[in-house]
Amino acid sequence: MLQAGSILLSIWSVLNFLLATLILTLILFLKRNAPILIMVFEEAEIPKLDPRVISAVNVLAILYNSCAIAISLLVWFVIWSSLVNGQIWAFWAVLIAIGFVQIMSFIAFAAIRHQRWQVNVVLSVLYVVGIGLAGYSLLS
Repeated sequence: MLQAGSILLSIWSVLNFLLATLILTLILFLKRNAPILIMVFEEAEIPKLDPRVISAVNVLAILYNSCAIAISLLVWFVIWSSLVNGQIWAFWAVLIAIGFVQIMSFIAFAAIRHQRWQVNVVLSVLYVVGIGLAGYSLLS
């Protein structure tokens, strides 16, 4: 069960990493606006916004997605270096780190009526089932 939980948590990590990398690629290399702008505003409204607002949203998207990449890599490393080997500290570290990110994601997207709910639900299911399997193996 520990192996299955580790795999599900790794899938969470990889999906989170890929989404953040895609968004950073769009903003930094393809010079597109942050996807959150498209979720909140109609396409025709965006050019009418103050350029400083657009820049601020893009900067925050770059910062958030950079952090998402970092935590995804760190969590993936902890999973495969320690959690899979049955180290209890790794379970608690992954539980707190991913749990915090998932809770904050639901809170953040509530402001825009959970327009990204499908992604949050998939990632949350991977987390809950993965951490549940790992925890059951380690703590029972």
